Amino acid sequence: MKGKVGVVILTHNRLSLLKVTLCKVLAQTYKPAEILVVDNNSDDGTKNFLADLNDVTKLLLNDNSGPAGGFYEGIKYFAENTDVDYVWLMDDDFFPFPSCLQILLDNTHNEKVVYPYVREKNLATRLKPGWWGVLVPLHVVKKVGYPKRELFFWAEDSEYLQTRMHKFNFSSEWIPSAKGVHFTARTTNHRKPWKYYYEVRNMLYMRLYEKEPTIRRYKKMLRSWFYLLGAILFKDDDKLKKLKFFILGTYHGVSRKLGKRIEPGTGKRLKIIN
Repeated sequence: MKGKVGVVILTHNRLSLLKVTLCKVLAQTYKPAEILVVDNNSDDGTKNFLADLNDVTKLLLNDNSGPAGGFYEGIKYFAENTDVDYVWLMDDDFFPFPSCLQILLDNTHNEKVVYPYVREKNLATRLKPGWWGVLVPLHVVKKVGYPKRELFFWAEDSEYLQTRMHKFNFSSEWIPSAKGVHFTARTTNHRKPWKYYYEVRNMLYMRLYEKEPTIRRYKKMLRSWFYLLGAILFKDDDKLKKLKFFILGTYHGVSRKLGKRIEPGTGKRLKIIN
């Protein structure tokens, strides 16, 4: 008996990718007990598509809460409303091979987080756990809690699956025989202006307040900060707007002002009291 598995698939305005991910999950050789799609307030037809499905559970959020909020709600659903033994977590652009879940289950127990071999679209390999098929025992969830939804976007997976798991002394293991593809390529140059805000804010917050303070870590933080600044000054267009978001994100990261403060897409600044 391998145990019951609840699948969390987080989606936002990527209906074509979601359809593929659902097909891949439904085709697993080890069948999940329940599949939950968490929709981050999509407006591309995703809600209508989900309404016609009978073999998945739907959680339709009223606002885009980012990866942090979406996985918070998905994990909370299984922890507080079901008797599953594991949660299998993925974005809508992770395509697992048919045996992926079965192999992960063969290599875990109720205190070990496991994650598959993930090949990126550009053929790079992911060697650390993220929202691409990581399998987390509910026993671990009940000890460490849920993702930090205040991060909203960027570094929320590393905070939960790496930093916090380490704090609670839970091990994680890469299982290369369990395989999947992360289909959406992550671009490192020419970021949208709003992404600079969350990337620099969460990077600074994580390394200043969530990780153990070391000289080596502070040096790495400064290198990352200057790298992002250099990308704006020497590579990107729309420099003034991006620099504005970068400076604001720097201030908010150092002063621990988290939450959804910039609206993705529009870049509109949201009013939050604190």
